[in-house]
Amino acid sequence: MKSGRPYEILNGHLTTPSSFGNTVGCKSVVELDSKFRHAFQDRLIRWYRRNGREFPWRVNASAYQVAVSEILLQQTQAARVQPVYEAFVNRWPRPQDLYDASLGDVKALTDPLGYHIRGFWLKELARHIVEYHDGQVPEDLTMLRGIPGLGPYASAAVYVFGLRRRAALLDTNVARVLTRTVGLPVEGSIYLDGRRLQVLAEALVPARRHYDYHQGLMDLGATICRARSPRCARCPLRNICRVVIGGHPVAVWQENDVALVGQRTVGHRVGSRVAVDVS
Repeated sequence: MKSGRPYEILNGHLTTPSSFGNTVGCKSVVELDSKFRHAFQDRLIRWYRRNGREFPWRVNASAYQVAVSEILLQQTQAARVQPVYEAFVNRWPRPQDLYDASLGDVKALTDPLGYHIRGFWLKELARHIVEYHDGQVPEDLTMLRGIPGLGPYASAAVYVFGLRRRAALLDTNVARVLTRTVGLPVEGSIYLDGRRLQVLAEALVPARRHYDYHQGLMDLGATICRARSPRCARCPLRNICRVVIGGHPVAVWQENDVALVGQRTVGHRVGSRVAVDVS
């Protein structure tokens, strides 16, 4: 199998072979077929540019506004969030504006969406940005992860979509697309553990065009590669997806120098029965 550059995870953090050195820890390396990787990236990006969904937080949104959208989208459908988001950023377009607002005013706008803690997290978002970062969203991913209300996924989303920087996004929908296309078990959307799936996600992110790549990956998981009844006939990845065309997984892990080849399981086949049948 032709492989691109190997990627590694050391204790949950992305490293490269040269930076790993003799550090003691659990090392995970993935070898990924380079032709598959390039086809995956190109087809996904082209599909998104033709079929991507339109949301206000995708149109000239600042990093702060992307952060607001991520908190509003937690446990809530995008269609319900859209009018609230537009009203929110019109009323409080900058972190300082939200910082000066009362919690009651914020919750009056956001509580009808449910998940009532989000109003508090939005106020904490503004407080942290104003008091610790002079009113500017930090451009460092580690600092973003320290902002209240932004978990690992949301902080990475702000980094990628708000700051247009390169990082790997991984949530349930993205994990489902990756595991199906690469040809790995999908139970829980995690292949054995999150470290291996995280390093797979990192290996697939293109050096450029990563904004369109990730928006396409999210839209594909939400509209085409759904958990139930996937629309494989309309999928841009259909001709390279291992669920559809069969074959061995295109990724091979090595952990502490032991090869761990992905095995297609009964759960994988049952969970992807529609995809398998359309071939």
